[in-house]
Amino acid sequence: MPRLRVIQCGTGIAGKQALRAILTNKSLELVGLQVHSAANAGRKATDIAGMPDPCCDVFATNDLGNLSRLEADIVCYMMLVPDVDAICTFLASGKSVVTTAGLMWPAWADETSMRRLEEACRQGKASFYATGINPGWADEILPLTMSVMCREIRQIHIREYADCSKYPAPHIISVMGFGKPLEDIHAGRLPDMAIMREFFTQTVAALAHGLKLKLDDITESREFVMAPRAYDIAAGHVPKGTIAGQRWRWQGIAAGVARIVQDTYWITAFDLGEGWPQAADASNDTQWRVTIEGTPSLRCTFEPRYTFSEQALSGVPDFNPSGLATAMAAVNSLKPVHEARSGVLTSADLPLPRSHQLAHG
Repeated sequence: MPRLRVIQCGTGIAGKQALRAILTNKSLELVGLQVHSAANAGRKATDIAGMPDPCCDVFATNDLGNLSRLEADIVCYMMLVPDVDAICTFLASGKSVVTTAGLMWPAWADETSMRRLEEACRQGKASFYATGINPGWADEILPLTMSVMCREIRQIHIREYADCSKYPAPHIISVMGFGKPLEDIHAGRLPDMAIMREFFTQTVAALAHGLKLKLDDITESREFVMAPRAYDIAAGHVPKGTIAGQRWRWQGIAAGVARIVQDTYWITAFDLGEGWPQAADASNDTQWRVTIEGTPSLRCTFEPRYTFSEQALSGVPDFNPSGLATAMAAVNSLKPVHEARSGVLTSADLPLPRSHQLAHG
C-alpha cells in the first residue's frame, strides 16, 4: 500500500512532535515542511525534529507557493494562527488539510471563512478537519463518545485545568497575556485571546452540530486573578500584580438553557486564591473533565502525563505530554480524513479515531 504523502506546517512544541511522528510512521511520507521563521528555512526536517534519518531529504521552507505545488495527499497544518488563504490554497490544489490551529466550525460566526473553505474543498475534491487536545478531543470527540451511553442529555460540561507554567511557548505571554497588567487587556494593548476565543466558541458550535442541537447563542465570560508575588515560568517572567490566572466560560444556549458549557482554568501557579486550583489537590494539574448530566449522568477525566507507572523515569522526556497529545490527535487523523468525503468535516463525520502504533511497535 502506498504511503500517504504529507506536508507538515509548523514546528512549534506540538508541531515538532507531529513532525517526529510523521518521520517515524511507516505509512506516512514527509514530502514538505513549512516553517514560520526565516532562520529555520533551508534546514533539514530531521535536524529541526532533532532526530537522525539519513533517508529523509526534505528541507524546510516558508515559500507557500512551492509547497502548494508539491505532489502531496494531505497537509498537517499546525501553525499558531490559521491562515485561511494558505489553507484554501492547499485545499484547492487537491490536498486535504488537518489542523490544530482552530476553525473548528466557522459556520457559527465566520460564514465567509466557511464558504471559502467549502469552495476550496469542492475545487480540489479535498477535505478539511480541525482537531487537537482541546479544542478537539476533550470537548468534541470525548463528549460525543460518552453520549452513546445516555438515554437523554440535559447538559454537557467540559472543564479544562491547564498549568501553563510548564509550557515554554511564547504565546503564553504574547497572546494569553500572562505576566501583563490587567490594564493592557482593558486598553486593547494585547491580542486579548481573539484567536483562542474563536477556538472555543467554534468548538461549542461543533459539538452542538455533532449532537444535532440547534443553538440560539454562545455566550462568553471571564475573570482574572493577579500574581501575589513575582516568579518565573517556562515562557518568561510573571511580575507581582500581573495576570497569573484566567477563568473563561463559554455557554451554548438553546431555548434559554445552557446545554453545553466549557470552563477553562488557565494558571501559571497554584494557590492563587479561593476557587482556583490548589497545589495540595494533585487532580487539579493539567487535565480535562467531561460531565454529562442526563440519564444516566456520566463523568470522565482525561490526564496527559509522562507516565502513570510507579516506576521512576530515568530523566525527563523531551516532550510536553499535552503538546504530544495534540500532535498525535492530528497525525492519527490524517488517514481517516484522506479517506473521508470531501468538504468541511467535524468529528461526527469521521469514524472513531484510533492509533495503530501498538501494532506497529
